[in-house]
Order: sequence, then C-alpha cells, then structure tokens
Amino acid sequence: MKKHLGSTIALGIGVLSIVSALTKLTSTPIAGIIIILGALAYRSAKKRKLGEISPSSLRKALEVCAIVIIIAAVLLQKNLTYHIATAPVPTVIIPIWAIIAYFVIALKKQKAEKKENPF
Repeated sequence: MKKHLGSTIALGIGVLSIVSALTKLTSTPIAGIIIILGALAYRSAKKRKLGEISPSSLRKALEVCAIVIIIAAVLLQKNLTYHIATAPVPTVIIPIWAIIAYFVIALKKQKAEKKENPF
C-alpha cells in the first residue's frame, strides 16, 4: 500500500471533488474526473514499472486513453481562455500535474533486477 499511497490519496481527492461539485449546482466535476483518470493512469504505469502486473498492450492503450480524455476535457471547453483566467487550478494546473506525473513514471527506466552473488 505504501508504494501507491500518492495515487490512493489522489483518488480520494478526486472522489471528494466530484461529490463537492455535485452538491453545488454551479460547479462542474471536471477537476475530480481529471484527478481520478490521472491517478488511475499513473498507478497502472507504476505497477507495470514495478513488475506487479504484466505489461499488456491493452493496459498501455487504456492509460493513453485516460491521458487523451484529460487533454480533451480541457481543450474542448467552451470559453477556454475565460476558464483559464478565472479558474486556473482545475483548468490548467490539475491536468498538467496529471499528465506530467504519468509521463514521468511511464518514461522512467525499469530498475534492473538485483543479481545475487552465488558466493
């Protein structure tokens, strides 16, 4: 569990963000959805790098789909410049954080397994 503490916290924050957006009729749950998608993509890539799961092409495709959905959720907003000016955290900072976190772990080289010395 300690290996995935950050993504677990992010998932909790994403769920709380969606719940809080649903209680306010003026808010949108986009930020929560972006946090959840980013955390799931990150966790999947990290599990692949740690060797906890087998690296399948379907898993990699789903991770890329999550990142594409994050980008689309931001870029397809009406009045994007207005949203960037009035609410930069859910519009710019959270998506960039999710994308950078994913690419840092996805592009990180896998650690070589330790070779045991027979002597």
